[in-house]
Amino acid sequence: MMTVYLKGGGLLREYLQPDVDEYTRRVEVAEGRTLRQILEAIGIRPVHVAMAFVGNRLVNLAYVPSDGETITLRPPVQGG
Repeated sequence: MMTVYLKGGGLLREYLQPDVDEYTRRVEVAEGRTLRQILEAIGIRPVHVAMAFVGNRLVNLAYVPSDGETITLRPPVQGG
């Protein structure tokens, strides 16, 4: 098992249920899991994630995070 930190605001805060701070959730996952698999395991539909970043690098849902990484999630733009 390894630890990954998911960070998100807006619509995603409701789904993330942050526990580290008001924007970040700590998740224990099996090594080799993709971002898509991690999101689905905690109940976040991938359609609710428009972009994901590790540091300043844009990653896709096939990304396999390393132990201790923080992944910043951005929801689709909303409004009218």
